[in-house]
Formats: sequence, C-alpha cells, structure tokens
Amino acid sequence: MRPPRITRLIKYPVHARPLVTRRYLSKLPSREATLAKFVFPSATHCVRDIRDETTEAVTLHGHLHKKPRVQAKRTFAELRDVNGDTIQILLSPESTSSKFFSLIEKSGPEDSVSVTGHIKKKQAKIGAKGVEFEVVVSHLQTLNSAGVEAARLDKLKHASPADIPAKYRYLQLRTPFYQNALKTRSKVANLIRNTLIEKHNFTEIETPLLFKSTPEGAREFLVPTRSPSRLYALPQSPQQYKQILMSSGFSRYFQLAKCFRDEDLRADRQPEFTQVDLEMSFVNTRDQVTAVVDDIIQKVWKETSSFGMYQLGSDGHLHEILKGESDSVPFTKLTYMEALARFGIDKPDLRSNLQFVDISEFFEPGKNPKEFPVVEACVLKNAFKNTEPFKIPHSLTDSASYSKRKPVVIKISSVEDAEKWFEKFCEKGLMIPKSGFTAAKLLQKLGLGPGDVLAFSTRAELPYENPTPLGKFRQLAIEEFPGKWNRPIAKSDGTFVDDYKKSEIFVGLWVVDFPLFSPVELDAEPNAEFPVYSTGDLLATHHPFTMAKSEDYEMLESSPLKVRGEHYDLVINGVEVGGGSRRIHDPELQQYVFENILKIKNHEALFGHLLKALLMGCSPHAGLALGFDRLCAMLIGSQSIRDVIAFPKNQSGSDPVVDSPTDVPDATLREYHLQKAVK
Repeated sequence: MRPPRITRLIKYPVHARPLVTRRYLSKLPSREATLAKFVFPSATHCVRDIRDETTEAVTLHGHLHKKPRVQAKRTFAELRDVNGDTIQILLSPESTSSKFFSLIEKSGPEDSVSVTGHIKKKQAKIGAKGVEFEVVVSHLQTLNSAGVEAARLDKLKHASPADIPAKYRYLQLRTPFYQNALKTRSKVANLIRNTLIEKHNFTEIETPLLFKSTPEGAREFLVPTRSPSRLYALPQSPQQYKQILMSSGFSRYFQLAKCFRDEDLRADRQPEFTQVDLEMSFVNTRDQVTAVVDDIIQKVWKETSSFGMYQLGSDGHLHEILKGESDSVPFTKLTYMEALARFGIDKPDLRSNLQFVDISEFFEPGKNPKEFPVVEACVLKNAFKNTEPFKIPHSLTDSASYSKRKPVVIKISSVEDAEKWFEKFCEKGLMIPKSGFTAAKLLQKLGLGPGDVLAFSTRAELPYENPTPLGKFRQLAIEEFPGKWNRPIAKSDGTFVDDYKKSEIFVGLWVVDFPLFSPVELDAEPNAEFPVYSTGDLLATHHPFTMAKSEDYEMLESSPLKVRGEHYDLVINGVEVGGGSRRIHDPELQQYVFENILKIKNHEALFGHLLKALLMGCSPHAGLALGFDRLCAMLIGSQSIRDVIAFPKNQSGSDPVVDSPTDVPDATLREYHLQKAVK
C-alpha cells in the first residue's frame, strides 16, 4: 500500500530562518515546470556588445536588477548581465504575449532570466550623454526565482553591498563592486604568473598543504590523523619547502600559495590567505630579488590601476613612475634605523611629510635614560588657527590609542608657548637640559610657532618598540588631519603639487637592514612605564633562516643583538605588502643559529629535513612573499582584504555562508583520538 503524502514544515527561530521555508517533499516536482528551467536559448550578446538598433532577435542572460515597474500598457524591468552591465527591458502588448506579462508581474529582484527581443534606442532624456538602448521583449524565461528574501535585501544592494548580511555572500558578490574586486584579483594573478614565467623564467611549483609543526612565529592550525599523537600542521608559509626546492635544481620557483595562521583577525588578516611566494638560487645581492618584485608591482599597477605609483626621490619629493616606461624603476630603499628615527615605524606611509626631530643634544631623559636615551619630537605645523578655539583631538592623547607608552602632546598657542614649552617638563624632571642648552637654538631647530602641535617622547637607540610612541602619534595625526602635511609631488615641468587625494597616490618603499634578532619582551609590572626585555632570550626578528649582513658576521658570536639581517620588506602606503631575505644556505651556520643563538633544543626534529637539504650542495638563495590579498585590496581602493576574497571568514574566524567550523560527533572525534574539552 502506498504511504500517504506527507509535507512537513520545519519550524525555525526567527533569527535562524533560512531563505525560504524548508519542506520535505515526498512527491517529485512537476516535470514541465522543472525541466523548463534547464532548456533555454544561448546568449547571443552581452549588454556591452550592443551598439545599435536591431531587427534581428538577440538573447541576453542575467538577473533582474530591480523590481519590474508594471503599467497599464507596458512593463519595464532592468536586466543585469554577467559583466554587471544593465539594460532596460520593455514588455508591450504588441510584442509580448499575456503569458510573459503575467510572468514578469510575478518576478522580483535577482531572479535569473533569459530575455530575447530586438534592440531599439531609448527616448533620450534632456541633457543625457550618449545613446541608450532597450530590449523590446519577444520571449522571457525565468530560469530560477530568487524568492522573498532576496527582494527584501534588494534595497541594501543599492545602498551598500556590504550591508547585505554576510551569510548571503553570493548576493553581495552579484553587485558591481564585488564583481570588479574578484575580476581584478583574477587579472592580477594572471599578470603576475605571466611576468614571472615569460619575463623572468620562473617555474610554478605547488608545495604540500599538509606540513609538520615547526616554530615560525604564529600559531598553527593542526590537522589530526587516525594515528595516535601524530598531527599535520597547515603551513604558515611554504618557506622550508621552497628552500628545499633550491637544493632540487630549480633555480627560480614561485606559486600563489595558500597559507594558514591561527591569529587574531583584523581587516587585513584572515586565518587562510594567499601569498605570491618566490625563491631564486645563486643570488648574491638582495637587488636581484627586489628588481623582480619592483617589476611585478609596477606592471600590475600600470595595467590594472587608474592611480599612479610613486617613489621617494633623493630630493624628498614624490616622483611618479610613468606608465609609458617599459622598464621598472627601483623603489627607494630605507634602512630600519632610518625608518624608525624619521617615522617611528618600520612601515612608514611616505605620502605624509611628517618627520621627527632628534632633540637629544638639548635634553637627557629624566626617566630610564640608560635604556631609552633618545629624545625626539614631532611638530604638526599649522594644525590649527590660533585665532579660533582649538582642542587637541582626543585620539592623540588617549592612552587607549597607544599599545604601551604614549608621548607628551602640547598645543602651541602663543610665541611664549613656542619659546618656553619645555620648562614645566624640566621642572617635573621629565627632561634634564644638557650643558650649553639654549632655548633659542631649540626653537630654531623645531621651528615652532603659534598654531602648531608638538609631541615628544623617548626611545631606545635600537628601538624594539614598533611603532615607537611618537611613531603611533604620527599615524594618528595623519588620520586626524587628512590632507595636511602631504609630501609634494614633483611634476615634469619643475612644479610641485601637495593638494591631492591620498587614496589616489601609491608610494613604494623597501625597508632593509632589520635587526636579525630581537630580545624577548618580559611581562611588565603593573603600571610600568617602559617595556622590559630579556637580552638573554632571543627570537628571530623574521624567521631563523635569514642570513646576517657580512660586515656583522663576527658579532653573531659576541653581540647577536647588534647583527643586521639581509631582510627586506616592501611597504606601500604604510602597509607591509611583502617581505623576504637572503637565506642561510650553509648548514653549519644554520645549525649554529639554531643551537647557540636561538637555543632550539630539538632543532634536529624540527628542521633536520632542511639541514640535510642544505648539506647536499644547496645553492645560495633568496626569496620573498607578497601578500596577494593585501595587494588586490589596494588596487580596488579597499582597506579590507575580505573585499577581494570570495568567501572570507568573519571576525570570529567563521564562514557565515556554510557555517564553519562545525561541531563533530563524538564517534568521529574518537577515530582521531580527540575528545571535547570539559567546560
């Protein structure tokens, strides 16, 4: 006996309701209605192909961009095709059967449709530029309805696609902004591949995603297996595999590599991300690597960005790298110490002309002068009009704006303030004037005047605070006073421009000669004013495979903290876009670093595979990794890499579309020798 038909509705709480009410159906859907969605004419045109009126039928595919406007004699709708271009479609009794009128009246935004008809010119509006066309419909077919929820979200799409809830990412991705974002990403990937393969003779090689757990700086994602106590780790980078490849006879390797880090998430971080990873053998200078990267970056900007790429000239001005130039131009190089002394951070935004003034010749710090002997100042010239009331922005003085220490920030309202601002700080013992100090010389060096804001702080001679207190102040000031203190752009006619939108200017910079090692920062005592470091416990500033500068080699044994590394970071507009180094290809030196400097007791278990590869005549090599997601976000003018990733994770590390990560049944956990933690 055939069981009765049962249609059971699932009850969902309001906050968790799906797009449509789910039903379990015991009856196969209608053959005619279902198969009609799978049989439709092929597209003959895209919207951008339409250049003139036609009498012949054309077919377009896409989604309804807006809710149809139904009128007495005719109905208008708007079609958005696969390129994101839109065109008006017109249904009238003369050209369309009542069947299609009925169909379009039931349609809603985001329905998937196929439209056939002829093209005619629209009646031009007064003041309209160019000719617009519309499709006079003879056949319309709904290939899939979008449902009530999509119609409800339609208004958000037109206001800001980011306002569409993240769980409906596929609706966000239909909007022009995200379509452009992912198509730009695809174009950039192809440009990089073609440049590396065709111009620089690189070979693209994939390395494994199931790796082993090794200390490389960030927390790893571990992958359990069914063998007790044996786990894989997802790679933080292909660093060790690519160095092993340099011992494999491949002189130039690259890949667009997936990497994984279990870190706190920000706008420019994701638990999984993509980097352009490359390595080159028989390299004896960093310029061999940076020249390749300069070429990649400048080619990408020339072919995918409408904005200019600039470099810092020796005259202190910005100079545009012209799109007509066939060869790349080397980006300016700045040492780590120059960057920290002038800008207070190892990734300075060079669009701003704000720099620091060392006033250590005038003052000795009143607190911790041995560890933090440098006194420096930053002047915000003409920050306010002295004739109007002014209050220093809260962000510049709020302790919450600074990770640890904050600078002293002063408003200069009068000539007397400019001449005597330091007196009260000397009275409080914050600064001690040095012999020979004169207020006139200090005033001349700072160039202070009414309407300025002055900030000052101390730092170590070799700063491990990054940014320094004044470096963070500079970042905050740039945000608080947009457009002020722009670094001038030098034009070809000898003139200078400083009135420009910073979002349209990109400045490349190499920061080099980083400290090879850094001391471990100790947990500070409550209310401690200064960070405290353990100079007996050292960490690799970047990773333990970086080579020391040859002129500092002997200090590896005597003073490793003074050793500079052959590391180089690419910085664009204050964002670290990539980093790399010359590697240690000598196995004995690499072992010495593991054992005697970093004191890694189990280095053979962790890195034995790499040491063996180095022992087999591994060639000298160097490389770099570019943050591909960050690069693409810059090209579309976004601050968030989520905008250029199809299905990004949210702030909690979850994918709202598929609701991952998920709980796993206890029985499955037992197979992998795991059990749930007891709360």
